[in-house]
Amino acid sequence: MITDPTCPACGDRARELPHVVEERYRLLRCAGCGTEFLHDPAPAAEDGTDSEYWEDYKFAVYASPDVRRGYEERYAFAFDRLAARTGTAPGSVLDVGCGIGNFLAWSSARGAASVGVDVDATAVAGARERGLTAVLPDGLDGALDGPVDVLTMWDVIEHVADPTAFVADVVDRLRPGGHLLLETPDAAFPVRPAVRAVNRLSGGRVDVARRMYYWEHKIYFTEEGLRRVFAPFGVDLVEVHRLTSPQAKMQATFDHLAEERQASTVDTLVARGWPVAEQLFRRIGRGNKLVALARKRG
Repeated sequence: MITDPTCPACGDRARELPHVVEERYRLLRCAGCGTEFLHDPAPAAEDGTDSEYWEDYKFAVYASPDVRRGYEERYAFAFDRLAARTGTAPGSVLDVGCGIGNFLAWSSARGAASVGVDVDATAVAGARERGLTAVLPDGLDGALDGPVDVLTMWDVIEHVADPTAFVADVVDRLRPGGHLLLETPDAAFPVRPAVRAVNRLSGGRVDVARRMYYWEHKIYFTEEGLRRVFAPFGVDLVEVHRLTSPQAKMQATFDHLAEERQASTVDTLVARGWPVAEQLFRRIGRGNKLVALARKRG
C-alpha cells in the first residue's frame, strides 16, 4: 500500500486504483483533479540524459508518410484555433520534445522560426539531418534569440514524473502574452475505466488495458489537472478539445505490439476494431487525447 500519495499535477491526495501496469507500476487517481499517475515502487536512478520513449521501432513509425500526414492534420487544427484567437501567424516557435522533427518541418514550412529540443540524441540527430534546428537541452540557450511566440508540446508532458519542475523551466521560454499548444492523453477518456474493469474481472486474462496505459506515461492528465499544473506559472487554458490519436499512428503501434507479444485473439480484435471505434469517438467528441491551447499572462 502506498502511504500518503499526492497528485503531481495539483498536490491533492490521491488513492490507489486496483490496476497495475506492466506488473510493476501502481495506478493512482487524484481526488481533487482526477489526474491519474503511475507509482514506481522501486524507481531507478535517472541522470536526465536518456529517453524512455524512443524505442527503435518508433523512429520508423514517425518517419512513415501516413503517420506524418495524420499529425500534420493535428498541427493544422491547433494552429487554426490559435489563428482564430490571435489573427496572426506566430513568428517563432519552440517545440519541446521535438523528436525527429515532424512538427518542426511543418512549422518551418509555414514561415515560423522553429527550434526543437529533445533529450534523445538520436532523435535530435535525425531532425538535424532534415536541415532542422534541433538541440539537446544543454544547447537550448544558444539556439534561441529570446522568448518565443508559441511553445508546443506534442505528447510530451505525460512522460514527465515531475510536471511542476518541467513546466517552470519551459514556460520561461515563452513571452508574456504568448501561447502554448499541447497534446496529451486524457485521463477522463471513458474507455479507461471500462478496460480496467475487464482486466480486473477476468483476473488479467483479458488485458485490453495495456492499450490505454503505458509504463512510459507517468501521468494521465484531466483538463482540470492541466489547468492546475499551469496556473501557478501564469499560464491559463483557453481552449481544450478532445480528439482521437491519428489512425496511422495507432495502427502502427498495434502492429508492433502484436508482433512483439505474439498477438492474442483479444489483441487482434482490438487492432481491427480501433478504426471503427475511433470514428465513433470522433463523432461524439470524446477522443482519447486532450489538445489544449493556453496563454501566458502578459
